[in-house]
Amino acid sequence: MHGVLSDLDLYARLVSASVRAQMQYRLNFVVRAFADSLIVCSDFLPFYFLVRTFGGLQGWTIAELALLYGMVETSWATIEGTFWGFEHFGPYLIEGRVDRWLLRPRSVILQVAADWFELRKVGRVAQALLVLTIAAWVLRLDARAMAWVITGIAGGTVFFAGVIILGAATQFWTLGQTAELQNMLTYGGSATLTFPVSIYSTWFRRVVTYGVPLAFVNYFPALAALRRTNAAGWPSFVPWLSPVVCFAVLVAARAVFGRGLRRYESTGS
Repeated sequence: MHGVLSDLDLYARLVSASVRAQMQYRLNFVVRAFADSLIVCSDFLPFYFLVRTFGGLQGWTIAELALLYGMVETSWATIEGTFWGFEHFGPYLIEGRVDRWLLRPRSVILQVAADWFELRKVGRVAQALLVLTIAAWVLRLDARAMAWVITGIAGGTVFFAGVIILGAATQFWTLGQTAELQNMLTYGGSATLTFPVSIYSTWFRRVVTYGVPLAFVNYFPALAALRRTNAAGWPSFVPWLSPVVCFAVLVAARAVFGRGLRRYESTGS
């Protein structure tokens, strides 16, 4: 327990230093945070026009779509801001930063995660939470439903943390050649989950359920929150698997990253 608290204290100190560095250029921070918020707002506009034109999407109302959107955006924006270092792990590996991290008596994963905290992503998280709050109010979600929403957000955060660590781990073998694959699973995955999985073709539904288990991030918890699991053709126990599957992804990612560190032989000179 003492070790965990010590790691959290170190992470907080490193993040604080990163925030102070970014706030030296406050106008730049404000502009970029505002731009990020506008981008996320523009992402949500297609939902509005789609529902306004067709009246819904396979029975999903605008509020229900907003619930899906708010859940996955909150999860991904949180990881995008706090795990920024893993998105750029390939260049770090080539530049020799990993050598320095290995010399320090702390977890490399902790040091990479705290390398740079994207403070401007707070705007994206706030915007996603605003959409989520409005959706929950319109849908009049009770405490049980909100518990499923929180479960989906927490599970999604763990899932995307696992995916981004796994993507960084592959750099030990490919030196940056799999960066686009990582983006497909993070940016592409979050974009996919802004719509209900049921609208996709059968083969793609199988991929995002049994292959890359994206459906467990927000789709199944949302079905449980809306009491539509059985109506959607799924057994009632499936949403309960969501936190287990998401946590399993993180565990697998840590194992692969650890194996990559063990085979790492320094960048050389």
